[in-house]
Amino acid sequence: MKKKYIYCVSLFTLFFCCKKQSEEKSIINSQDFFSRITDISKLKKAERIMLNDSTYRIKGNIDSYQVTGYLTENNKKIDWWKIADSNSNKESVVIEYRLVDNKEFANQYKIFNNSKLDVYKSKYYALTSRKDKVLYSFYVPKNVDITRTEGTFLYSVYDVKKNKEMIYNKCECMNTDNQFRCTFSIPNKNDIVISGVFFEVSQIKDGKMGGSEIYVRDTLKQ
Repeated sequence: MKKKYIYCVSLFTLFFCCKKQSEEKSIINSQDFFSRITDISKLKKAERIMLNDSTYRIKGNIDSYQVTGYLTENNKKIDWWKIADSNSNKESVVIEYRLVDNKEFANQYKIFNNSKLDVYKSKYYALTSRKDKVLYSFYVPKNVDITRTEGTFLYSVYDVKKNKEMIYNKCECMNTDNQFRCTFSIPNKNDIVISGVFFEVSQIKDGKMGGSEIYVRDTLKQ
């Protein structure tokens, strides 16, 4: 399963990169933006706590924000990071970092305005499970300059107990107001791992291509 998944992710990544060097297209949707605001070398009053042999929690201040996140033993950012106002402690942004090809990638992020989630500036996914079906909802930042957009979810369903890949498929997502929905059946919910990657590709008014991707890995149990 792992080899097949890596091959298909690489194939889609190659296709994605060839789309006129497509980039994430939101005002705030930028890997560089998040790299700067979570730059551990710029943190002031930084506190670093060892959680286990391979994971650390770090906390510090940058500008008027308090930053809390997690690092590997090699100082790679992982898991969810919290950016909060230093005075009010209200969340401004939460970012999920994943390692993709051993590189840090801001996989999901949620932008808050006065503690309220701004779905039109955020990029994240939600999973709903009902009986033998699951519903994935992928949210991407909204842009008035987009003339056409499509979403595809390439996924695999793996049975942990049977040590067997049960499903390997592609879902063309339904798009409603920048929410891409994908529903599919699963064999059961007893130690099932769903992994994959969602790709959104769009065309802007000037003809340029843009888009984003979200990596997924969820474990379902009865």
